[in-house]
Amino acid sequence: MPEDVKPERHRLLGVVPRELEVRRKQEPEDTVFTWPHFLVRHAVVAGATIAVVFLLAIAFNAPLKDMANPNLTPPVAKAPWYFAGLQELLSHVHPMVAGILAPGMVILFLVALPFLDRAKGWRIRDRKMLVIAFTVLIAVGFVLTLIGALFRGPEWTWVWPWKHLYLEL
Repeated sequence: MPEDVKPERHRLLGVVPRELEVRRKQEPEDTVFTWPHFLVRHAVVAGATIAVVFLLAIAFNAPLKDMANPNLTPPVAKAPWYFAGLQELLSHVHPMVAGILAPGMVILFLVALPFLDRAKGWRIRDRKMLVIAFTVLIAVGFVLTLIGALFRGPEWTWVWPWKHLYLEL
């Protein structure tokens, strides 16, 4: 065999030139260990957050309400924003329908939607029924949540937000 010709090695997937087999020197990675670097930073941030919360609690008075009285029914309490849409629906429809049937039907409809929409394409413009159904559900939920969170005041009365934004303090 002539000296200027390099021998070729045969592999399972084909012929591989000798230059590809040379290992490169592995350089150290630019990383740090989780302990102590990462966890100490998290502990410092958590401690600072707790300190700020304590300082705010000391600086501002947040009085509790009166003791519970079983003989006195309190006014209608306003739900947090993520339940305001359901509470708004409960104010208009029977509780069985608004609390169990409507959410159950929405979940069943969302589960059945891939079977109802038999479009062949994966692009959004090919899935018109899916887009319309999901948009309607999101819009109804958004409108009910917006009304329940911003337009309802004490005793669940209608309050225009630009006249008086009702926030229970």
